[in-house]
Amino acid sequence: MAKLTKAQRKAHTEAEAILRKDRLSEDEKDFVFQNWHEGANHINGAAGAFFTPWGLAADFSIDAGGAGGRVIDLCAGIGILSYFLHHRAKWADNCPELTCVEVNPRYVEVGRKLLPEARWICADVFDWRDWQRELGGQHFDVAVSNPPFGAVRRTGNGPRYRGRQFEFHVIDIAAQLADRGAFIVPQTSAAFRYSGAQYFKRVEAGPAAEFERLTGYRMHEGAGVDTSMYKDDWKDTSIICEIACYEFDQDRARHGRVQERLNALPVPVLPYRPAEQLVLL
Repeated sequence: MAKLTKAQRKAHTEAEAILRKDRLSEDEKDFVFQNWHEGANHINGAAGAFFTPWGLAADFSIDAGGAGGRVIDLCAGIGILSYFLHHRAKWADNCPELTCVEVNPRYVEVGRKLLPEARWICADVFDWRDWQRELGGQHFDVAVSNPPFGAVRRTGNGPRYRGRQFEFHVIDIAAQLADRGAFIVPQTSAAFRYSGAQYFKRVEAGPAAEFERLTGYRMHEGAGVDTSMYKDDWKDTSIICEIACYEFDQDRARHGRVQERLNALPVPVLPYRPAEQLVLL
């Protein structure tokens, strides 16, 4: 468990008291999202469970979109990413259909209080074939996630990816479930450098490039959110991230067209040559 400061412990206790109510106001939900500490009663560091800062989650919703569509939130925590997706679309009366997947039962319990509009699934993300089957094989328009980062212990692998970075296993799974996706990843795993940098720079080597080589899915930058503004807003860590966007459906279609052209090429025919008897000396 994390070692909370006195101020953090006090705020977390207040958030727990709010969660005991039958119904929560929007102000109370906001307080819980910002002050309920993921490490107060859980070893969140070992699991890589660090909840998205409030401001970053709000900006993330710009890139994620999903209004009026089907959205799946993988490694959802208590649902802050989905919360902002819901409320950004709410004013246009075009709320997405939200599904949140989280392995920690307590996080799911809290998430159901904060975002009852979502369908909550308490399950391991690596068991995606099982819970997707229970959902009737449902496909989603958008996948979002702030997954654990780096070489965190995991229970499985993505469909194709076998590397060390947990975040790319989640992105690989998301590609099986959705047409496009938006993800929070550490800057060292991104295919570009923007946050906290003097200028935008594309990175053609590293984990994202290796993931693209293995899967065919290319990481793109989003609307231009500089996440370095929020690097000190994480609880118990400080990190610069990037918002990574993927167009899974477009990449699949592009690779399908390439394969069709390859299949249409004539197969070269080698000239016939009769077999010759080798002379043994």
